[in-house]
This record gives sequence, structure tokens and C-alpha cells, in this order.
Amino acid sequence: MKRSLRLSGALVLVLSALAAPASAAPFTYPAPVQQTFPTSGPPPVTAASWILYDESTDTVIAELNADKERAMASVTKIMTGLLAIERTEPEDLVTVSQRAADTGEKEIELVPGETIAMDALFKALMIHSANDAATAIAEHISGSVEAFVDLMNQRAAELGLTHTSFANPHGLDAPNHYTSARDLLELGRIAMAMPEFAEVVKAKKLVFPPAPDGTPRTGSSTNLMLWSYPGTLGLKTGFTAQALLTYVASAEREGRRLYAVVLGSDGERAHFSDATALFDYGFEELGFFGDASTGAPYAPVQARRSTDPMESLADMETYLHLAGQGLMLESPGPLREIPEPAPPPIVEVTRSPDPGPRTVGETMRFWLDLALGA
Repeated sequence: MKRSLRLSGALVLVLSALAAPASAAPFTYPAPVQQTFPTSGPPPVTAASWILYDESTDTVIAELNADKERAMASVTKIMTGLLAIERTEPEDLVTVSQRAADTGEKEIELVPGETIAMDALFKALMIHSANDAATAIAEHISGSVEAFVDLMNQRAAELGLTHTSFANPHGLDAPNHYTSARDLLELGRIAMAMPEFAEVVKAKKLVFPPAPDGTPRTGSSTNLMLWSYPGTLGLKTGFTAQALLTYVASAEREGRRLYAVVLGSDGERAHFSDATALFDYGFEELGFFGDASTGAPYAPVQARRSTDPMESLADMETYLHLAGQGLMLESPGPLREIPEPAPPPIVEVTRSPDPGPRTVGETMRFWLDLALGA
């Protein structure tokens, strides 16, 4: 009797399992949630406003108060230098006025009445940040400082610098003399596109023509990152009591060119430490990975930046993070077709499969034996 009950129970279980719909399966497994690596975000800096830009992808990586109008100090000279290239020739001779010689603050010691080539004045302007050279250039181009300031503002309007107003050619504090980090980024990029500008701003030293009395005149770049930060391409620094420390910087590594603009950095050489932190963030923490898969049978042509698996994984994560933040690369590069792999060899099976139960009785006997452990 007990054996019959056990057989009946086993049969019920077997038939119930066979009759149950697939949707009634008691176990389900949720799809795994993919987690990404945490990102630290932009570094803390002292600057009141700043912007970090990747020219290779035309991407603003990060910014803070980038459109806020602030005093600019000697980064003003980027516009003065740009106009010097656009409006003069290097061999033009400039006669130094008393007003130019008396400009004040940082100078190359121009002497009233002396004649200096524009090329020398331009180098003193951009390397040594000479205020007297800025005034001499302005007077030569426009006849007066006031007329040159009008030209500076006209050029700013043409370039779309809507948060910029110039009051002088050198950057000393003055009413209505201000700019924004975003405007300076645009101005710096335009200037750096001129080979004669880019060549001068990366120079560390200047040998200026001697004074009329024979006194030697030399200068040194105010951009100390030319010495301390590998890949620095130069540009322009500044400082006044109102503007604090300002800096438009450019650096290049592995074909990527970044620009960092900081306004109102506060502390000893804080503009350099701020730019260094932003560049490190852009180059090291946000390195692009150009070999993202687009699905078989296609893949990008660009080579991987690293053969180390962990480095490649980190770079891929960065690429995906930037895409998620809207900081995507431009259109994918040219693709090459990957040939289909060779088909695997065919192995012939010669054994015959077990036919299994053939009748209802054999089927019932199979399940009963399985249930009873026979």
C-alpha cells in the first residue's frame, strides 16, 4: 500500500511538472547592473573663474564662471600682439615716445626717441610682458593709445568676444577693462593659430637691442611653466592688484592640445598651480581612448594608446564617461572592414544516439524508475 502511495505521489509530481507552463518557473535571475568607475571630477583651484578646453576634440572639458567678467591684467597683451601681427611687418621701425617710455610697471627700459624694430618690440611684449613695448606698438599702429584701444574693441567685437572690453594695450587696472575666461580661450586659440605668435610665446629668454648708451637689455619669460611643465606651448601671464593672477596657457601631449584659462588665482604662483592641476586632470584623468568597438565586422583604424589591459580598460571607461556627460568625440574616424574568420573544421559524428522510450508504457516506466531511484 505504501509503495502504491509513493508511486502515485511520484506520478503526480511528474505529471504536474510536465503540465506546468514555462512562466510558472519558481526561479528568476535579474539582469546584472553594470557599474562604472567613479570619477573624481575637476580639481580644486584658487581661480575665481576658469575653463579647460581640448582643441583636438573641440570640447570644453570643465569650467567655472567662464562667462563672468573680470579684470585681466597682462593677458591683455594677447590682443595687442595679435594686432601687431595683423597690422605691421616685423621690420617696421618704431620711434619710442615719452609716453611709451613712461608707461610704468614691468618694462624693457625703452628710451624716448630711440628707434626699435617691430619684431623686437613684439618679442618684448609677449616674452618679457613689457608695458612700454605695448604702448609703443599701440602708438605706431593707430597714432595714439586711445585710437588703438578703439581698434582693440573693434577686433574683439569681430571675434565675438561679448564679455570683453579694453581700456589700454598693456593690462594695467583701469575702468571698463575686463574679459571672461571663455573670451580669452577664443582669443588665445586665434593667436596661437598664427605661427609667428606661437613661436615667440614658447621662448624662455629675450635678448633685446642695447639702449642708445650701450646698456644691455635682456628679458625672461614670465611663463614659468615653460620650465616646469612638460608640453607647455606658452601663451601669457598677468597680475595686478585688481585682477590678481591671470593666465592663458596651452600644452600638448601625444597629439592632444589643451588650453587652460584662469582668472583671479590667489596665492604665490597660484595661476601656475591652478593651470597645472587642470592640465593634469585633462591629460591624465580624462585621456581619450580612440579604439572603441563599433561592432563586427567593423573596427576603428586608430591604434590603442596602451597595450596594458588595465590602462586600456581605464581609458575605455573615460571614453564612455565623457560620452555620458555629452563630451563625445567628433564623428568616428575612418573604419576598415575586418574579414570574416575562417569557419571551424567540421567533425563527423559516427555514433548513433540512444533512441529513448518509444511507447507510453516505456515513458511511464522511465519516470517511475527515476522517481524510485531504480
